Amino acid sequence: MGYTAVHAGSGLLDASLDDLGCGQSWADVHRVKGLELACPECRGRVFARISPHRARHFYHQVRPRDCALANESPAHHLLKLELATAARAAGFRAELEVGNEARTWRADVLVFDEQDRPFMALEAQLSPMTPQDARMRTDRYAADGVAVCWVAMEKRPWERGVPSLRVAPPGTAGTHGRCAMEWRATPGPRHTVKTKATWTRISCSLDDAIRWILQGGVHAHTGPDGTVWWTARSYVPAYIPPHPEQPINNANAAYRRLLRDGFMPRSTPVRAARWRRT
Repeated sequence: MGYTAVHAGSGLLDASLDDLGCGQSWADVHRVKGLELACPECRGRVFARISPHRARHFYHQVRPRDCALANESPAHHLLKLELATAARAAGFRAELEVGNEARTWRADVLVFDEQDRPFMALEAQLSPMTPQDARMRTDRYAADGVAVCWVAMEKRPWERGVPSLRVAPPGTAGTHGRCAMEWRATPGPRHTVKTKATWTRISCSLDDAIRWILQGGVHAHTGPDGTVWWTARSYVPAYIPPHPEQPINNANAAYRRLLRDGFMPRSTPVRAARWRRT
């Protein structure tokens, strides 16, 4: 099942939007006899349906084995919707299941900037993927000027080599509710040339994590050992300190700037990447 379908007259329909992204209502496509809708991936016929969890979507009457959209797991399907919802809550236009013209990639969620240009793909990656495949797929997006954030629900071998988030599903680790997923930042390098230090992981809502990424509060930084993690730009100069006390001072100052600019809510349960002497 998927969230999008193609209509001959209206173009691409998005079931996650009230107007389906084309000025129509769900009643215009749900249980309408004779309506022809096609899957954007395999072009097979699809139909509008509401799941037992009240999620609107399109499904194949006969599921084809070679259609990626038709064979996504329910967890993947729901995580895509969470990512799109978080991007829209951050003030951005986000479309589900969008590919490029060359068909070299198809984003679970594609986010557009103020000039209506695609700039970030949010990928729910729950199936196995090698680090080499992760890098190759990331490079495909980069060739079109699109950054990407990979989102997994458990530890993966590729997560330290590409921009990524790890989330916990609602109902686990004390979380509840539609957007109550926890985000744990990928850890950074363990030490510097002159003095040992560590990054402290943080946990926050999925909404906050996506907002920081899309609004530029944090960015993907690659360390000397190739590890990629999300961090505020202010933390990067603090990684190789000019003075033994400088890492702590820089980190605290950067944390205060995040609070001031609204990227780090004061209710965040764990403080952002903080240096600790070891």
